[in-house]
Amino acid sequence: MMRFHHMAVFVSDIDEALKLWVDLLGFELTHRTTIPDTDAKGPKTRMPQGVLDDIFGVKDARSHMALLTSPDGAMIELQQCEVPKIQKTPPENLRYGHTGFHELGFQVEDIEGWFEKVKAAGYETQTPYIWPWAGTGKSFLFYDSDGNMIQFCEQKGSPSWRPPA
Repeated sequence: MMRFHHMAVFVSDIDEALKLWVDLLGFELTHRTTIPDTDAKGPKTRMPQGVLDDIFGVKDARSHMALLTSPDGAMIELQQCEVPKIQKTPPENLRYGHTGFHELGFQVEDIEGWFEKVKAAGYETQTPYIWPWAGTGKSFLFYDSDGNMIQFCEQKGSPSWRPPA
């Protein structure tokens, strides 16, 4: 068995990212810490220093982390690295034509309402309109403050890649 668990989004400003994910998109902040998470008594710890160093590939790795959960159970992990110092990816490298995970998609209802809400909050949309998607759906893409693409899709009926039920 395999099912999706979470997506990590690396950001340059975790507080700015939380405005999008919590205030606009309605995710709940379920945990926030700096990793490795230690105190005067030593590690508490979900992530020991040595393991974090191995994962990040640097000595004395350190990152601010927030875990978020949507009302439907989708989980997002935000990371703002201190060591190594986070560097903003040039926006053109976050678009189509480059390898990597660049588009995070969500199924929504009331796509027109979401489109207006995203625009009113000041986020740039990829197109100034909602476009047809998968034969019976609608979609739009927008960019977070670091240029990461987020797609909202609304599906009515069976998508074009699936035979009718």
